[in-house]
Amino acid sequence: MAEVELDSGIPTAPWHLSGSACVTLWRLPEAELPYPGAEIAYATMAGRALLFTAWANYLDEGTLNYRELAVGAIIRGKGLLSPSCTATHVWVDDDTARDGGRQLWCIPKQTGAFTAQSSEADRSFAARLHVGEQQVASLSFEAGLALPGTPTLTGFIVQPGEGGPRRTRCNARARLISGKATWDFDERGPLAFMRQARPLFSFRALRLQGWFGI
Repeated sequence: MAEVELDSGIPTAPWHLSGSACVTLWRLPEAELPYPGAEIAYATMAGRALLFTAWANYLDEGTLNYRELAVGAIIRGKGLLSPSCTATHVWVDDDTARDGGRQLWCIPKQTGAFTAQSSEADRSFAARLHVGEQQVASLSFEAGLALPGTPTLTGFIVQPGEGGPRRTRCNARARLISGKATWDFDERGPLAFMRQARPLFSFRALRLQGWFGI
């Protein structure tokens, strides 16, 4: 891939992001999803796509400090031997993170206002996202069992781009805690389609270390 010319102030790749996230995996009828692009296909089972929602808090220890809500879908395609996804909707509360995501990786990041609250022992987590006066989504999470070890996942984010799909290799590791996540998507908001989705499982990723564009 040709080198991307970035606006001033945007960190070059790779980005190292450090913090925590709440993640839920979902099933949703493929017809409810936006068109992914001519060269990207959703991975489906019986006509239902696999999606994830991730509510992340990235701290000062990494390249940037910001909050993020991402919605993505698992994809399939020629040459995709590692786990791969495409981001359909992403909000952040930092302009540099927004512009960097767009320019480096064609991720359609927008800005929003986040509020969040965690328990001291990280047993619970609650958060909301607004864009202007519109509430987009809210989340509450109650922790269950801690999973053993610190698993690592390597894969690709694939986004429609000028000249064809842009593939970005990513790597993440974290301590995982299973739990119950309760999501609410405003019926008038941009994620109203997620009200048709059915959750499969949820977890919280603590001591998260991620690398994007490696």
